[in-house]
Amino acid sequence: MDLEPKVLVLPNICGVEIDLSAVATPSIQPSLQSFYNTIVQDSAPSKAYTTPSKISISESSKDSRAGQIYTHKLQLQFPSNDPLRAKRITEYLKVRYLYVKLSTGMVFFFGRNDYYQNSAPKVSHSSNEKITQVTYAYEAMLPLGFTNGSFDAQISEDIPINFYNL
Repeated sequence: MDLEPKVLVLPNICGVEIDLSAVATPSIQPSLQSFYNTIVQDSAPSKAYTTPSKISISESSKDSRAGQIYTHKLQLQFPSNDPLRAKRITEYLKVRYLYVKLSTGMVFFFGRNDYYQNSAPKVSHSSNEKITQVTYAYEAMLPLGFTNGSFDAQISEDIPINFYNL
């Protein structure tokens, strides 16, 4: 693999979708980084209401006897005075997978911890009078990959984005 080509655009997160029931399988096409990237089938995602500037995703790794262990974390925030706050929190706690849409058009697939998912991400939330924050975290045998995604309802066309799907 040639590691020399540069990535010319730094992405921003444009949106998040939650999925309670998708069937996720690793990509088998070498051009799509087989094993790391995910093909999603039987998906019924819904857009997650959140403040786009308050979405963060992180990844770190550490050595273990079995190799690298990757820790993935995703945080969403929305105003605590949301009239649907209780129902929204209840739904966010049921999540199995999340799709994180980037301004480059690519979609991170959050939640697959091994070849097949054997445990859903751990979910927690905290609130104060202003902000409710939901945090998803899990450990995996692989770094975050991309997916063909969902995002049938694309974000505003006023924002210039290169929509690129794997």
